[in-house]
Amino acid sequence: MSRMTPQQRIALARKLESRAASGEGLSDEKRTELRRAANNLLALNKMEEAKHRRIFEEASEVRWPEVRGELGYRHMVHLADVFEGWALDSRVTPERTAELAGWAGSMRELAKEVGSTWDPPRPAGTLSLVGFIGRMMDE
Repeated sequence: MSRMTPQQRIALARKLESRAASGEGLSDEKRTELRRAANNLLALNKMEEAKHRRIFEEASEVRWPEVRGELGYRHMVHLADVFEGWALDSRVTPERTAELAGWAGSMRELAKEVGSTWDPPRPAGTLSLVGFIGRMMDE
């Protein structure tokens, strides 16, 4: 069974609420049950929204300590765009979308911190995975 989208839950909650309000042939108990189901659907939306907001906030606080010495400003901006593009892919879960969008935001913040003239030399040693991806995107 596929999960309902937030929009589908809202539409169903409205139908349940409408049915409860019309009350045609329904007992008070049944109307209360329909209203409770509608409220539960809307509460689930709020819970999911809060969860995604928390994931985004945690991901946007990532500081990328190794990246500062591995990537220049242009690499960071480009990598933020890549993260954002991945977040928009329809195959990505809502949780991963929130995380990738947060990463894009934190990478843009780091780029802003180092400034547009930041361009460290390529490290002689092994790059971190993020450093490698950022450098490869620019080549």
